[in-house]
Amino acid sequence: MAGPVVSRSPACLWCVRRLAQPFLSPNGPVNSLPLVQTRAKSTHLVPSDKGVVVRLLANIPKFGRKDAIFRVERGRMRNEWFPRKLAEYMTVARFKELGLSLKNDVGERDPTFVDMKVLEQLPAAKPPAPVAEPQQAAKPVKKTIKPERVRELLERLVPKTITFYRIPIPAPPSNTATISPLVAVAAAQETPQGPLAIYGSVSTKDIASSIKSCISADEDGTQINIEPAHVTVLGLKDEINKIKELGRFEVKVSIGNSDLEPITRSVEVLPSEEKTQEPRPASKKTAV
Repeated sequence: MAGPVVSRSPACLWCVRRLAQPFLSPNGPVNSLPLVQTRAKSTHLVPSDKGVVVRLLANIPKFGRKDAIFRVERGRMRNEWFPRKLAEYMTVARFKELGLSLKNDVGERDPTFVDMKVLEQLPAAKPPAPVAEPQQAAKPVKKTIKPERVRELLERLVPKTITFYRIPIPAPPSNTATISPLVAVAAAQETPQGPLAIYGSVSTKDIASSIKSCISADEDGTQINIEPAHVTVLGLKDEINKIKELGRFEVKVSIGNSDLEPITRSVEVLPSEEKTQEPRPASKKTAV
């Protein structure tokens, strides 16, 4: 006959032994294993030790004043209070000598009790030192630069030519494959070659930043604020104050709100060394 089906593996040694001998008779030999598991006696309901009754012979902070009677831990009484003669054991004979009752005269400890004599002997607490308020860092005072000094720095530190590099946009290829070479050469000679457009224009903000970096080499130059409104590009066709093609242009830099004559510098836009981007051929739409 097959043994019982086990749904899961046994979790303890007792289960292994019980499954190994499932048909052991209760009337078998004495050294055979019983089929009933016995448990040890639980100590959960055994009352815990409530301590020993003592009477204080001196004031003890957080426990009570002299002559107070209450229960305390046995270890505290045996190791601390009794050797130092701070308390005595209250036996039945001691209760009879003092005319007290174990039932009515045993109180509770007073955790709020404080011995005032002990407090008076302690040194007086020093008042806390005033906390110094954190001092705020003084804001740097911006130095005022006179317009004459600003113009001197611009004339001395800003180079005559300010150079920028941009990638040019190549011109689209002309359809000269179906005409003769002579006609193509003539058409190329007749077509005027204008300036090449660029990817990314040169704005007055770029020019102002370049001038600011030039004059920052001087200590006074770091205090000068060059705004894009102070820069004017001459000879532009559009109303927008931006350079959108290769070439050389003149710019005027005004000296703030003063009446001094602005300085004149040249801005040169050169082709970048990077590879010129070729225009993508237009995709032919297939007829439906």
